[in-house]
Amino acid sequence: MIIKQKRLRELIYEELSKADVKKIVADEVEKQLSSRKVRKILEDELVIALGKSKSKDEIADIAKKVLKRLYKDMAVQHPYMIDRIKV
Repeated sequence: MIIKQKRLRELIYEELSKADVKKIVADEVEKQLSSRKVRKILEDELVIALGKSKSKDEIADIAKKVLKRLYKDMAVQHPYMIDRIKV
């Protein structure tokens, strides 16, 4: 049976909705990310990136900024939180 290209596309579009395609892609991505090979590559790259002193300094700066904003927000907008801390 010979099917013209246009008819074939119509059949494919008819059978696969956007939700179906998203589900198929999401499943495949999840499968690939959970594989040991990808996990090993990610771990190696993270070790390399975190091993550099520049990365450590950047992470420390970000953590300091977050803690400063959190403390300021708690002190100004939620003073009862500080009063509840038992020393």
